Amino acid sequence: MRLKVKKLLRGGEYHICFENVDFNEEEVQGIEKFGMPFVDFTTDGLGTRRLDEISFSFKCQTPQEAEEMFGKITQTLKDRLTELLSQVDTFSGEDVVEI
Repeated sequence: MRLKVKKLLRGGEYHICFENVDFNEEEVQGIEKFGMPFVDFTTDGLGTRRLDEISFSFKCQTPQEAEEMFGKITQTLKDRLTELLSQVDTFSGEDVVEI
């Protein structure tokens, strides 16, 4: 997954904007098989979002707070992608069944 990240200092506040750009081939295959994952950012006050609808921004009072929040969000996204890619399809297949 690639994200566009824009950082801006304006009026003494530190703004960070995230926007989903695209997915790599392996991620696309996982999404096609298992569906679009949701990511829970409710503890960060950003709600729950589909992975393909990542487009939000937040502001902080210090650069340290902004970087900490940035790290938390990117780690949450990495964890959700890792979870998606580790899923195994044990259902699909074809069998001949004798009745």
